[in-house]
Amino acid sequence: MTKLVHYAPEAWNVLRGVFCVYKPADMTIGFLRRVVISNLCRDLSVLKPRPATPFVSIEGSVGESLVVRKKRNFADDPLVLGPRYQPQDIKLSWALHVDKNISGVCVLGLNSGNKGTHVVRDGRLIRTYTVSGQFGRSTDTHFHDGKVVEKSRYTHVTRGKLLRALMTIQSSHQQSAVNFLGLDPQSQAAYDALSSDGLVRPGSKSPPMIYGLSIVDFNPPDFILEVACINETGVFLKILVHDIGLKLKTSAVCTQMRCIRHGPWTLDHALLRKHWTLEHIINNIGVCHPMVKTITPRTPSLMSIDKVNSENSCTGSEK
Repeated sequence: MTKLVHYAPEAWNVLRGVFCVYKPADMTIGFLRRVVISNLCRDLSVLKPRPATPFVSIEGSVGESLVVRKKRNFADDPLVLGPRYQPQDIKLSWALHVDKNISGVCVLGLNSGNKGTHVVRDGRLIRTYTVSGQFGRSTDTHFHDGKVVEKSRYTHVTRGKLLRALMTIQSSHQQSAVNFLGLDPQSQAAYDALSSDGLVRPGSKSPPMIYGLSIVDFNPPDFILEVACINETGVFLKILVHDIGLKLKTSAVCTQMRCIRHGPWTLDHALLRKHWTLEHIINNIGVCHPMVKTITPRTPSLMSIDKVNSENSCTGSEK
């Protein structure tokens, strides 16, 4: 049910929770934070503010009758203090630090909703990216805006060869998942862990891990991949494109990175920059609230599996 809010304190009371925005490329997460906070302060200042607290004075002498008067309180006057809502009054944090070159879904927490960002971070949700690349050249930064350090031929690269290279990389990361378990890959315990309902996710301090690699578009020299991963960074995605080029005996450089999914959040939930306003953010908080409650890993992480195994071994020794 939609409710119109004209009173600034009432709007301030509902500014707490998790919401999702679309982060443009070439924008740092710190600059995004400052823009959102500035827009919220601007919109809150437009609404009807709370009345200034009056200054109460008691006039007269003790021997005579005393008179209580209410006067204008300059210590609480907006003309003296400035706008009611200042940027330092708003607490805003992000669930995942997004690289400057990455665009797409970005989950943020507002005021007391910062606890929700910790829930999202501890949930170790799978993130999906569309990564664009280009064969034939490589740069010193592994991104298209870097200095070109190598050029090579790419006419021998086909869709089938690219698909085989992706399958090789994905299988190596699946093998790494078994190694993080600390179990023998040929044992029944490792089979039970990998065949359980859902994905076995590593701890937060583990290296990046890929769960899915597929081709979205292949038009040499350009190509687009879809990468489902966890604990990744922008540098990891750039190096991934570079390594794919080396496996195909050519060179490749990353041209674009776009996050299209972060757990339950997709591009449909993300607010464009023109919608980073008080009204749209409050509505988005209401949409995202039930999503935060559903963030519970369906399977234990690798870290917790190791803990369970150690507890079971201790219990067995006590018996």
